[in-house]
Amino acid sequence: MTSDRSFLPWALTVLCLTAVGCMDLNDALFNQTRVDHYTLNSAVIPDSARTLVQLDAGGKKIYGFFVRSNGTHASYTVLYCHGNRDNLAYYWDRVELLYRMGFNVFVFDYEGYGMSEGTPSEQALYADGHAALQYLLHSAPVTAKQIVFYGFSLGNVVTINLAATEYRPHVLIAEAPFASAQSLMQSGTVLDIPSSYVMEGSYDNAAKIGRVGAPVLVIHGVNDTFIDIDKNGQVVFDHANPPKRMVRVAGANHTDIPAVMGDSAYRALVRDFCLFPPAE
Repeated sequence: MTSDRSFLPWALTVLCLTAVGCMDLNDALFNQTRVDHYTLNSAVIPDSARTLVQLDAGGKKIYGFFVRSNGTHASYTVLYCHGNRDNLAYYWDRVELLYRMGFNVFVFDYEGYGMSEGTPSEQALYADGHAALQYLLHSAPVTAKQIVFYGFSLGNVVTINLAATEYRPHVLIAEAPFASAQSLMQSGTVLDIPSSYVMEGSYDNAAKIGRVGAPVLVIHGVNDTFIDIDKNGQVVFDHANPPKRMVRVAGANHTDIPAVMGDSAYRALVRDFCLFPPAE
């Protein structure tokens, strides 16, 4: 989601909205940037390895990129659902990491992000995720039984809902997930107020993950000042079914887990979990 520098503006926004009685904080939750074309780095992923994809999500056009594997683990595909900032270009370095692990990757923009039409909301996220999954199952050159769901921050709303209601992935990876709108409000504002007062939707990841049958890996920074690990990542993990694993990354904040772990250690963790789900 937003960088750590966003904590103070987030708290001030909530105080202002509360003071004036505003009932919707979705404008603060979604920090999107629209573009009419994507400018992506080609140093790691060549242009020839990626394809721009247009999908229909509840009547809105949304866009993403299918990135073909470098050949190492070409039968595995990661559906990567990004955080709340800007658009998919901001998370391209994460796509590059997954590509370097040898997987196919599909990354897409939610409604209102990047080139995608519409306005972001909880229901729009679910429609966008459904469209992305249908593309992988019916149009992309992938092996259906080896699709991995990877959500980062806000993206966990999409992946956990998909895994709970539509499709059992090979594995589910949840990086820096929040437990619910209520826990997100408490973590980001240090204000114990009902989430419905300022935010539309429940975003209840903790409840839904109990309906997921796939192996689950939760990764969360111990020093995350935006989404508190004990009120969120740990809660999501506790509600998940086995087999499951939680990695608490000491010294990591919200957005820097790969950097704090180290590139090779992060890639080994994710790659090995995707390829060899741990036994209970």
